Amino acid sequence: MSAVLRKKLESSGGVPPRVLQNKPFWIALEHAISAWLNGVLQDEGELRLQSREVSPGAALADDLFGAYVYGFRHEPQDLVVAVSIDNLVAARYAAQKMQQDASRLAEAPQLFLQLLLEPTAKQLSEDLTTTFDMLGEDGAAPESTTFESLEIEGNCLVVYYLCDLEGQAFRIGVALKLDAVLSLTESAGDDSLGGGAIGGAKGLSEPRVQNSSVHLDVVLDRLPMTVADCLRLETGSVIELPGTHRSKLTVTAKTVDGPVDIAQGELGVWKHQRAVRLKSNIDPAFLQEVAAT
Repeated sequence: MSAVLRKKLESSGGVPPRVLQNKPFWIALEHAISAWLNGVLQDEGELRLQSREVSPGAALADDLFGAYVYGFRHEPQDLVVAVSIDNLVAARYAAQKMQQDASRLAEAPQLFLQLLLEPTAKQLSEDLTTTFDMLGEDGAAPESTTFESLEIEGNCLVVYYLCDLEGQAFRIGVALKLDAVLSLTESAGDDSLGGGAIGGAKGLSEPRVQNSSVHLDVVLDRLPMTVADCLRLETGSVIELPGTHRSKLTVTAKTVDGPVDIAQGELGVWKHQRAVRLKSNIDPAFLQEVAAT
């Protein structure tokens, strides 16, 4: 290894350059954590990266700091190893749950806050696993376990974010298996780092495709209705949407043959604005059709 490369790795916490340059990965990671944290805090804060480094699994207990640390196991696709939550997040979350002042709960018994936070910490691990499509064939989510009982082989990518809100900096950290992150980078292909072909569909990097545009719609729900019922609709009419949930949105693209469903998404918040986070990859059939057009 050259001295120049060694210096670069040390300045980036030992994170491999290929991972550092994988912008889609970092955007998806920040988006998922931001949506989760805004939900926990019940407010929209600005998320910013604090640190990222590689930690040996055996030393993770020393490198992953925080008031509350939760461990996870997920076979065979192990991605999320642990989640770290600071005391400010814990107090704010407990205050929301118990309808009390957060300053009073900051000194609450640690075991109480630890148990109260466990379900939402597990939700974050599930959100990240879903975001990167690593639930596995059976759709099983990561299982909670005590952090002290984890036996971690290989290295982990430890990432910390800060959320600035009302003059306070709330901190959230995640530990991901580095091998899993590298596999995500490799499966994306070299073109994903430079904004080229998506999902490996050939032809998408050509200028004629890159410079074209497509109209996207996000659909909350669809339901059948008779023509007679449609004719009775007027301003103020209420259309019931039974079973509809904001985490089950459909992203459609307008084509010459009409709208086509291309992905699934969920409603969230991104940089103080409403946004939709994709929960699935773009339909490969749609990408191939675009490239062939």
